[in-house]
Amino acid sequence: MFRQMGIRGVTMDMIAENLGMSKRTLYENYPTKDALIESCLQLDNQNRKDVADEILKKSTHMIETYILFMWFHVKQLRAVNPLFIHDIRKYYPNTIYKKVDELNDRIRIRIVEFINKGKKEGVFRDDVNSEIAAYVLMDMISPLNSNALNNRGVFQKFMYADIFEHIAVNFIRGISTKEGIELVDFYYSKHKLIA
Repeated sequence: MFRQMGIRGVTMDMIAENLGMSKRTLYENYPTKDALIESCLQLDNQNRKDVADEILKKSTHMIETYILFMWFHVKQLRAVNPLFIHDIRKYYPNTIYKKVDELNDRIRIRIVEFINKGKKEGVFRDDVNSEIAAYVLMDMISPLNSNALNNRGVFQKFMYADIFEHIAVNFIRGISTKEGIELVDFYYSKHKLIA
């Protein structure tokens, strides 16, 4: 419900009705809407970890793993109204921002490790500075995780999911060797139908 519309427009009455429970029962479990939002975000984080584990189990190559993560994120962006992201950032900054910096640091470290592994396997170019590339990728996608509704240009003209897909695919193709590009194109095409 929150994901389809902005958070501010959703009342506890609407939530209780949508869940088929009394407002009193809802308040017994979640004394405030803030507590409910916090719980929903924790559940969402756990779901993302579960999906990540599943992707890691089923992928056969590191580039396939990257492509599967990309498609997962694209699906997430397609399922969420941009107003939801905007409202979370605006009305629940303590809930979000304290976790975002930690998450971004972990992601950046994993990107560096991913690039270094790809260099050893010959699918990424040796001349790529892994640290710089990780920061560049994070900086390119960061407007998607911020208050991009106030931005002009690409964020008003195109869907967030399409922007993310374009950035993710072209980033990995840009750091890849010829062999790596062939693998990116293969896995991108292989999994595009299920996205």
